[in-house]
Amino acid sequence: MQYEGYPISIYSVERMLIELIRYKSKLPFDYYKEIILNYRKRMPRLDVQAIQDYAMASPKNNKILETLLMEVF
Repeated sequence: MQYEGYPISIYSVERMLIELIRYKSKLPFDYYKEIILNYRKRMPRLDVQAIQDYAMASPKNNKILETLLMEVF
């Protein structure tokens, strides 16, 4: 999306979950856990297939899938 001439990346909620997991080491632990808990509450409304597709397309996809299974699903 362009806003006043500047590009702005807009991601789906599912993609943001993958990005959260990818960069979890850069976030404070309590902040990360709070966000994960909110994702758990939203699970019935999320597109699980899209999450898996994003995870498979990401670098270190095995680690991301493992984290998804352990912490979110």
